[in-house]
Amino acid sequence: MEDDGILGIQRPGDDADPRNSAATRYRDGNINLTGLWTYYCGIGGNADELALDAYLHEMMELPPLQMDLIHTAIEEITAEGL
Repeated sequence: MEDDGILGIQRPGDDADPRNSAATRYRDGNINLTGLWTYYCGIGGNADELALDAYLHEMMELPPLQMDLIHTAIEEITAEGL
């Protein structure tokens, strides 16, 4: 279990680096960075476009909630074919 940083809630640990997972899905989905950032902000994300780009290139970590929102945005964009 690892601490997700929100109210001390524990969630099951995942050995895979979530940045790597997001980066792979971003590249494989042929997603436009600006489009992803706009969608991500629309669902409550608050990292700027530069931070999102750094995260997707595995150069930066973000808080767990922001990582979840990025993953949600990628999933929804690829599912909708945007």
